[in-house]
Amino acid sequence: MFRDVLNHGERSERASEAAACAGDQGLFWEMHALLFQNQDEIWRTNAAGLVDLMLDFGSRIDNLDLENFQQCMIDRRTLDRLKDMDVEQRSRGITSQPIFELGEQRLIGLQSFEWMSEAIETALK
Repeated sequence: MFRDVLNHGERSERASEAAACAGDQGLFWEMHALLFQNQDEIWRTNAAGLVDLMLDFGSRIDNLDLENFQQCMIDRRTLDRLKDMDVEQRSRGITSQPIFELGEQRLIGLQSFEWMSEAIETALK
């Protein structure tokens, strides 16, 4: 399960909202991939331009209902849910990403394939 951490202000909120709005249409991972691939562009965009940037990203996703996506972004209908998730994450000591939780083990930051494979095997036992 992917859980957001809103640790970069407006950029985190708007990117998380875009992913959640796309996710409401079953296209979370498609938006997530675009956001990840375009991190530099997100950081270069000022707060006033973030919604337009997210709408542009939405236009790149096949089968996304753009009208619904745009209204979701304008209404900020996913923001309360995202903020609640952020509060829950912080209460568990999670303030950054990526963090992987496998069973009782918490892996912080990027991990090697070998380390992740071993951790997954251990969690499945």
